Amino acid sequence: MSDPYHAADDAWTIKAWWQDLHSAAATLTRLPLPHPSAAIALDPRVRRAYPVIGALIGLAAGGVFFAAHDVGLPLAVCTVLSVAALILIGGHMDDHGQRAAGPLLVATMIKLAAIYVIGNPSTPDGGPHMVVVSLAAAGALSHAAAILFEPNPPKDEDVENGVMPAPPMADPKVVILPPDGTEISEEDMDEGNGRELGPATSAIIIALLVALFTLGILPGAAAVGGAAIGAWGAPRMLAREIESEVLPLPLALQQSGEVWALLALAILMSI
Repeated sequence: MSDPYHAADDAWTIKAWWQDLHSAAATLTRLPLPHPSAAIALDPRVRRAYPVIGALIGLAAGGVFFAAHDVGLPLAVCTVLSVAALILIGGHMDDHGQRAAGPLLVATMIKLAAIYVIGNPSTPDGGPHMVVVSLAAAGALSHAAAILFEPNPPKDEDVENGVMPAPPMADPKVVILPPDGTEISEEDMDEGNGRELGPATSAIIIALLVALFTLGILPGAAAVGGAAIGAWGAPRMLAREIESEVLPLPLALQQSGEVWALLALAILMSI
């Protein structure tokens, strides 16, 4: 693999982390960064940086809410601006997104309602500061949960023993589609959907630390549970809705784990 993103031999050096963060940011956001090749965008090592980038996207959107509230804009306007920031900063949409207009609209409405409740000063412990930390935690958790619940490719020994994997529609692939529209072969898709214990574990630990340090134990646990439910169930339901065996990354992350994590927080704060 000759891509400059992976010039560092040791995956735990500062240089390697910077390369992975750069590659993840180019893949997950609309920032004007040089896009990595499809092989690098599908590399399991880069995924450890996903929760960090997800948290930064959430912080940016939360910062928009905070700034809008600080200048005196109505709560509803602050909420719409923050969700618009999430959409504008994070990822891209392709033909899957267009065909999933109905589910995406529902997910966006849920996200608007949840952020409105979380950012409402009349909600116990609610307010602009809570929107900032909630969006950061939800962003980190949704990206890590998608890695955790991503389907594994069938093992050779299972195939040899006659144990066949579930049909694709029962367990859709979550595929990274590079923002520059780079074509990805079926072989690259299969390779990119394989999990490796190290990167997945690193991503999950980072996301849990972000959630616990920003939200605390009980709200953090609620966000973790919501993200897990959303990351496991929502992509599978969405795949059936749009009749697709492959889901692009923004649909799988922004419209699943993130939505359910925010919804769980909003419900907890409203009790």
